[in-house]
Amino acid sequence: MYHDPNGPRLRSAHVPHTACPIASLFAASGEGLANAAGLLAGKDGARLVSRLQEAISRGATEARSTRRDLFDLLDILALENVDDGTRPEAAYFAGIDPADPVVEEICLLTDQLREALVMADLERPPASRLRPAA
Repeated sequence: MYHDPNGPRLRSAHVPHTACPIASLFAASGEGLANAAGLLAGKDGARLVSRLQEAISRGATEARSTRRDLFDLLDILALENVDDGTRPEAAYFAGIDPADPVVEEICLLTDQLREALVMADLERPPASRLRPAA
């Protein structure tokens, strides 16, 4: 996988503290989250962020499916699945140069998402019996 250094940046941004930290994060860094998830999980990662943006715009941040998706996104950004050769994240991660500046941006976005989840006091929902936990 080739990452164009002149291509779209991930654009982590300072997230203002508001009543809904998840909505604030997605407002400030939604494009960066989508680019990072796409880089680390391909089209599925980008679709995950798109689904989250839609749910957040409807105010559904506390819905079980939205919480599950938020934690799936955190797992993608935190590289939780890159050691599992059966997961697509392993191949996408292998294609990233560790010296690429995008790595630092992914780390910043990961920290911001973790902080937003803590501030929103959201707990990881139980894994669905219909799909494996990510």
